[in-house]
Amino acid sequence: QLLRLLAEIEKRINDENARPKKRYISPATREEVYAIYYDALRRKIEARGTRDFPEYRGRKLYGELTMNVTVDRDGRVIDVEVVQTSGNLTLDRRAMAIARSAAPFGRFNEAMRRQADQIVVVSRFRFTRDETLETNLTNR
Repeated sequence: QLLRLLAEIEKRINDENARPKKRYISPATREEVYAIYYDALRRKIEARGTRDFPEYRGRKLYGELTMNVTVDRDGRVIDVEVVQTSGNLTLDRRAMAIARSAAPFGRFNEAMRRQADQIVVVSRFRFTRDETLETNLTNR
């Protein structure tokens, strides 16, 4: 029984070690290397969202939502997840498409690669009446 338990523990450890190392970052991130990367990513997503402002049947979509955008070490988006909806499924889907289409965001530098295989950017996305996309720290 003890050997079976040890085998299960070893399997869990091996499974955990095989997963990519993830690092969560947000606008509040203070570490310079991640703050610089986040700022560049934010600017690129905002520019894309402002240029391709979401519409449905010729009408602009306004609102805000919180998303996690997972980026791999090559700067590619590998996952986008809405964690707090805008209440408008069309806007949520368009926001996810904007985040994906803004990639790639640039390769991780050496310091980032030592700490993580992927980063998860947690941010609030606001589509405003002046037809811009703003990303910022969640206030909730």
